[in-house]
Amino acid sequence: MSVNHIPMFQVWDDASVNTQDAFASPSSASPSSPGATTEPGAYGTRRGGHHPIEPGLVDPAWTRLATAGVVPLLLAVSAVLPAWMRLIVVALLVPLTAQGWPALVRSQHDQGATAVVCLTGLTAAVAVALRGDYGIAGVVMALSVPTAFISQMARHDGREDLVEDLSATVTGCLIMVSGAAWCALTPGLADPAVIVPCALSLFTGALLTVLEVRATVLEALTLTVPTLVAAVAGGALATVGFFGPSHVGIEPALQSAAACLVVGFVAGVLMAASNRVLWTHRWVPGGRAAVASAIVPILALGAPVYTIARLMGGFVAG
Repeated sequence: MSVNHIPMFQVWDDASVNTQDAFASPSSASPSSPGATTEPGAYGTRRGGHHPIEPGLVDPAWTRLATAGVVPLLLAVSAVLPAWMRLIVVALLVPLTAQGWPALVRSQHDQGATAVVCLTGLTAAVAVALRGDYGIAGVVMALSVPTAFISQMARHDGREDLVEDLSATVTGCLIMVSGAAWCALTPGLADPAVIVPCALSLFTGALLTVLEVRATVLEALTLTVPTLVAAVAGGALATVGFFGPSHVGIEPALQSAAACLVVGFVAGVLMAASNRVLWTHRWVPGGRAAVASAIVPILALGAPVYTIARLMGGFVAG
């Protein structure tokens, strides 16, 4: 058989998520073989997707763990600092997530979509920090949708998978806008003190990923353990006066613990969902996607935490 008649398949590179043409024998082209492909989207580890050609320079698992452990600590420290410090933290997280977002969701690696996601996140964070009102983030999100359409219209590659790539871009923008809510936490309306128990629950969820357990067990632990950690931390912080003198005492501390319990539960839900969708059930290629996978649930948690702080602020600080 001549070379021109040998079946072709695509192998995904661990470092760059770029496809490479490789030759396969007829026997290796079966759906059960590791190198075979039955559809272009079969990348997940649970779907018989491709394995990396060779190990990358950076282990994605440890990269994700390090990122997921450091970022909550930065947020916790920023809770006792001026609001512009949280703006700096978010401004660092946005480009780190945007540069790995296409690789994480398997969309086209066009610079335009990445720029739209990054620009949306930075604009929303700066606007919220300057105005002190999270409502302005809705305007930024609304403007990001037509910008994403324009970005796709500017492509010159035939626009394959247009709907998927456009959906990925808009979803990335939505996550960035949610992350801008961290900049809206200010004393009075939505006190930033809630960040500390929330950050502890995020840090706990990151540590749980090192356990060698089934995915369902990991999800159950991620739902329960960070929730309990946030509640205990909230009660302890209230007892020592971290939430203010009005929260010192058994009954006020229990109220603070209940509010932090809600925060920890929401954090656990988002982390468990992120683990299932973006980690345990799919192969994450390279370090960039691993970094994005770690930061996505933290940014997505911004809007829910801000909402809880607005609704239950009297139980947390003041």
